[in-house]
Amino acid sequence: MATAMTAAMATATAMATTAATATGTARKRKNHPVAGASKLTRKAGPIGMALMVWDVWRRIPPRQRRWLFSQARTHGPRVAKQVIASRAKKR
Repeated sequence: MATAMTAAMATATAMATTAATATGTARKRKNHPVAGASKLTRKAGPIGMALMVWDVWRRIPPRQRRWLFSQARTHGPRVAKQVIASRAKKR
């Protein structure tokens, strides 16, 4: 009987958690690393995006900048070709 009672309590707790999450009343973590990610692109025009990219680029160490350039040289043409092919398929 104790096992059935424990199982019933666990099921009820799980259902309550699922219901709270579905309705949005669940407590959200404030320190989640992706919590503010949607705020980065909200209402950001081309100038805002360019300034954001420039700011991020300035903060990257020179060694990682060189690595990014080498990756762009290696994979850039292939990615560009895929983008062009993808846009041609849409039309």
